[in-house]
Amino acid sequence: MQPEVVLDRGLDTQFKLCYQFLKHSFGLEYLDPSVAQEVLVRLDGHSSQKHKKNLALFSREIPQVFGHKNLKLSVTYHQSDKVPRIQACDLIIGAAGSRGNNMNLLRAPQKRGMTPKQKAREELSQHIYDRLRAIDASDRGSQVFHWFESTGKDGDRANLLNHKVRIWKFKPKMYQTDKGWQNANLDKHGQYAGRQLDAQIVSVEAGDKFSY
Repeated sequence: MQPEVVLDRGLDTQFKLCYQFLKHSFGLEYLDPSVAQEVLVRLDGHSSQKHKKNLALFSREIPQVFGHKNLKLSVTYHQSDKVPRIQACDLIIGAAGSRGNNMNLLRAPQKRGMTPKQKAREELSQHIYDRLRAIDASDRGSQVFHWFESTGKDGDRANLLNHKVRIWKFKPKMYQTDKGWQNANLDKHGQYAGRQLDAQIVSVEAGDKFSY
């Protein structure tokens, strides 16, 4: 029986996207169906009990979609500062954001050079980037590693499961590029100086698993 779904408009897209991400992005269908396996997905806590319940109910049906009778998929929610794995994810995401937003270039008025906090953040960010790049190179033989581009599947969809490091870039089905975020248009501190919307509206190709 299908679980009842009553979603608030403001959170509808967020949780639908999360469900589709769990269903399509980890290659769970390539797990050996003859072996009993359990996949536990730990997520940071959320205030909407209704949305959490519905996501958990739907996620339990994913193994049935793949015909994996021996696979159990569970979604649980936790306070992130109590779970080291989630804290590690927060660190990786924070490091990517720090590099992507050029936080090392930001300067307070009348100040020169990085603050001790900026320096520590930049060193940690570089270390995380180097480690992920090394793992990606060892696992896939990849020569290039991008924080903000989806990792290719090397011609085999099963690599959604097999790759040790994967990056996903999500795009709306229809979107405009804000050139204000491109390096050439940032201010001298590497910060966003203002919106510069490209007039062209881009349409993501049908079937793109990372569109919403």
